Amino acid sequence: MPFVICEDVGTTARKRLSPRDVLAAWERTKGVCVTCGERIDGVRQRWFVEHEIALENGGSDTAGNRGPAHYETCKRVKDAADHSAAAQAKRRKRVQLGITATATKPKIQSRGFAKAEPQRRASKPLEKWFGPAFPSR
Repeated sequence: MPFVICEDVGTTARKRLSPRDVLAAWERTKGVCVTCGERIDGVRQRWFVEHEIALENGGSDTAGNRGPAHYETCKRVKDAADHSAAAQAKRRKRVQLGITATATKPKIQSRGFAKAEPQRRASKPLEKWFGPAFPSR
């Protein structure tokens, strides 16, 4: 069986978008949300430029992979799905490459308290008592 390393898991470099890039993303999709497919009112609704295939899931940081999306409704749903898929891909890739979790260090064990000698006789006076002496009978 050939050795195959699975997909890219978030190693794509990110860059800031210029206003020109934002306008190009809007014009390419004609103001339609890339997540839900509904039209975005660019003046009245909050929107942002979203990667159709998230960078952490192997998407490219090119103009063809970017488009406008609703900020309130679509962002939370898509981000949750993208993060879940990326975490799963990272786990699969770690397993495939044989990367295991680092061993945790054991907690430092203290010496503990000194053991008291067993007091086996009821007539023997207590040895642990440090308060005032009891009156003898």
